[in-house]
Amino acid sequence: MFDIDTAVPTNGVYHWVFVPTGNLSVTDQVAAIKSGNAYINIHSANYPGGEIKGFFQLTAGSSTFTPPAAPPALPGGTPTTNDAVRFLTQATFGATDATITQVQAMGFSAWIDDQMALPMSSHLANVYAYLIANPTAQPRGEPVYNTWWKYALIAPDQLRQRVAFALSEILVVSQDSPGLSQAPWGLASYYDVLVTNAFGNFRQLLNDVTLHPAMGEFLDMVKNDKPDIATGRNPNENYAREVLQLFSIGLQKKHPDGSLKLNSQGVPVPTYLQDEIVGFAHTFTGWAFYSTNQSFSAGANWTNQMILIASHHDTTNEKLLLDNVVLPAGQTGTQDLQDALDVIYNHPNVGPFICRQLIQRLVTGNPSPAYIYRVSSVFNNNGAGVRGDLGAVVRAILLDYEARTTTNLLHQGTGHLREPLLRTTAILRALKATSVSTNYVMNSTDTSLAQTPMRSPTVFNFFEPDYSEPGAI
Repeated sequence: MFDIDTAVPTNGVYHWVFVPTGNLSVTDQVAAIKSGNAYINIHSANYPGGEIKGFFQLTAGSSTFTPPAAPPALPGGTPTTNDAVRFLTQATFGATDATITQVQAMGFSAWIDDQMALPMSSHLANVYAYLIANPTAQPRGEPVYNTWWKYALIAPDQLRQRVAFALSEILVVSQDSPGLSQAPWGLASYYDVLVTNAFGNFRQLLNDVTLHPAMGEFLDMVKNDKPDIATGRNPNENYAREVLQLFSIGLQKKHPDGSLKLNSQGVPVPTYLQDEIVGFAHTFTGWAFYSTNQSFSAGANWTNQMILIASHHDTTNEKLLLDNVVLPAGQTGTQDLQDALDVIYNHPNVGPFICRQLIQRLVTGNPSPAYIYRVSSVFNNNGAGVRGDLGAVVRAILLDYEARTTTNLLHQGTGHLREPLLRTTAILRALKATSVSTNYVMNSTDTSLAQTPMRSPTVFNFFEPDYSEPGAI
């Protein structure tokens, strides 16, 4: 209907004039957009047939916000078998006879308490153990996949592992990246960051993800050097862009219920523009792989946080961040990074942006604005004045009215299509699958399941949070 490649922009803006095209009238075109059947396809030199494709969808927004009413009270009493199974489908990698009995005996809240008190099952420790027990194994994805399947099927800390998997689909790194293709230690160490922080504070998680060498390699923050006018070098913008767009606040400002915040002209308000990307890129300069000799060019160290090499950090320029916050020139790289992460963490978008995706991963693909509002309110304040408490957020998601009520089970849009990995783990756990060798090697399941843990094709995960099959459902 409209070819960006041949269009000529005016002041950077492409004007799409609707005219009859082929068999499509203007009315047909508008109907296609409103029904979710129209897409935009971006071409590149490497992918002339199209590299990035997304469907247009109608989205609600408003210039004002009114908090939604509280939901009805949930009935008390012992969970039924169906109640327990539905809860465990959301909170674990699949219900088993034993866990169903446990939930019915303890109740939902006490079961969550029990799970949160369990020690974490370390992916890195199991990767090391696997490679020792299998000395001929290649240092690629196999030890990582083995560990993921083992813990998904038999780890006692099911809730922690399930939340970590959800976080791995938001704060993405991938074995599919050339730099990480033979770094199982890095992938496992990164996954342990998610496991460790699953019930911790989002600010700490943001710090640990930012400084992890796997993320540094995946999104080019490692060895991101200060600008050099003589050579024309500019700081790399990759991590600066994705930590905002995908890991924390998204592209447009949102109300506390996740709906778009519109300005007085009824237009969405961007959370940042290119100048802010440049500011964050300069802020994130000077970090390198850990080394005892403090070398900016040191080789990969996958299990220790990146370190600052002060001489490679930009101390000359001010850095423009979100909402007109400016970091002064002359600060250390550590101070700049911590200030920048504080600015991101305290942005009002973080709660609704992150909580919506956690709800989608655990409970329902189309959470209501009221559900998002209730959970993001807990993110903003856990009841004790603490912001970013992920343990409180997980509890709020699983115990919310929309997660536990049975009155809406037949409503269109309730629940979600389980992704291939979770459909498979649910079957294996229900049938008490075991491994005599104690190895749970599935290798790459890209072909059989179209999904392999820690191997999404891009930083946008296996599927985007707004993805919907085009057309009527």
